Amino acid sequence: MNASQMKKLISLFSLIALGLFFFGFNPSGLSGVQAKNNSSDQLITNPKILKLFDDLQDVIISVSNTIKPAVVHIEVVQKSGQFKYKSLASGLIVDERGYILTNDHVVDKAQSITVTLASKIEYPAEIIGTDKQTDLAVIQIKTQESLFVAKLGNSDEVKVGEWVIAVGNPYGFDRTVSFGIVSGKGRVFPNLPLETQLINDFIQTDAAIDPGSSGGPLVNLKGEVIGINSIGFGRGQGFTIPINTANEVKNKLLTTGTIDRGWIGIVIQPLSRDYAKYYNKPDLEGILIGDVIPDSPAEKAGLLPGDIIVEYMGEKVSAEKEEDLNKFQFLISQSKVGEPALIKIVRYGVAVNMTVEVARQPKVKADEYETSFGFTVKEITDAIYRDYMLEDKEGVLVSYVEVGGAASTAQLQEDDIIIKVGKFEIKNLDDFKKSLEQVKNEKQIMLTVKRGKNKQFVLLLPEEEKKEKTE
Repeated sequence: MNASQMKKLISLFSLIALGLFFFGFNPSGLSGVQAKNNSSDQLITNPKILKLFDDLQDVIISVSNTIKPAVVHIEVVQKSGQFKYKSLASGLIVDERGYILTNDHVVDKAQSITVTLASKIEYPAEIIGTDKQTDLAVIQIKTQESLFVAKLGNSDEVKVGEWVIAVGNPYGFDRTVSFGIVSGKGRVFPNLPLETQLINDFIQTDAAIDPGSSGGPLVNLKGEVIGINSIGFGRGQGFTIPINTANEVKNKLLTTGTIDRGWIGIVIQPLSRDYAKYYNKPDLEGILIGDVIPDSPAEKAGLLPGDIIVEYMGEKVSAEKEEDLNKFQFLISQSKVGEPALIKIVRYGVAVNMTVEVARQPKVKADEYETSFGFTVKEITDAIYRDYMLEDKEGVLVSYVEVGGAASTAQLQEDDIIIKVGKFEIKNLDDFKKSLEQVKNEKQIMLTVKRGKNKQFVLLLPEEEKKEKTE
């Protein structure tokens, strides 16, 4: 955008408002339907008003033309169980070395990724890193082609009501542009049916974010990217990851390959007015600790279920509803690992100051391993351990059993915990992989599994499956 267009943009909104008032909506001497009709005619035909809208249109066209070369078309072949499927999405070039920002859900379980540039040339892409808690991923293409890199803005400065455009590939239609406003900020989704809950404060927009738009940019009228589009809920309900969050995640993935977040090991819930009255503190605002994870920093510091957190590192915290918890969870995640965190709680009506040493957040995304015997397993993360109410974290979780395969025939079931393969004890996913390598040529493989509270044997007959497939 050149200097002349920027000057137009700065004055455009006030000029339109003034123009509409003086030239389009001056009701003096008019009444009823005649007033409406005359006002409408004035608005449509008045050259000053038309010029204002032409100027706005020029700005939108200029911004869309500027950003589109940085938007890529992404085609992903994914596998879920025994099925493969193809999905379409978008991405944004953020580095001339071929680094592209997109969504984690776009590349999750990807077997191949193909990126198409504005030049229509296709390139294979590899995953550099992903972050499930922000739904972000960095992928890379290798090319000698000169790449256009998007200009990033500052999402902290975004204002509700600001005009924006969303660019992506909805339903496979390349580099589609839609126009709207920022409808809201700080949106959270505590009840999405996801294995890992998102910690983003999303930007909401009524610019269209349809299937295939995920990973594309949301851009202000200065041509600056203010977010990476993530989720759409029907018409006028689009949600975008703030670009400051996306840029921070990208930099960490490119620098260290990981995202380290703070963790103290508590399960929290809102302190509603009813709960506050129960604790004889009807005006108390805070966050209620529902549980403390064994051997966590919180347990070591002496925090207890029923404690009410009212301050964290000197900042007052509170939550009346589930969606209000996100801010506090984000505060903890941003805390430096290994450093003390000062927490003020209320216990039995008395304020108590406590110090908790912040630990590194345990692994969130469980690694999966697909066997050659018709089943897939997952490592047991802290989240799986809690969600499945397991007695311990040893073994691997059966996440998928192929119908008609050797595992299905042997009556292995999803959610079984494999604790032994033949004579080999299974403590984790690495143990499982090594043990399978040891027994892969055997005609019979005995698995010991936990099913609920009981142990059970499952006998795999891989040779029988091979015979059936060759007949």
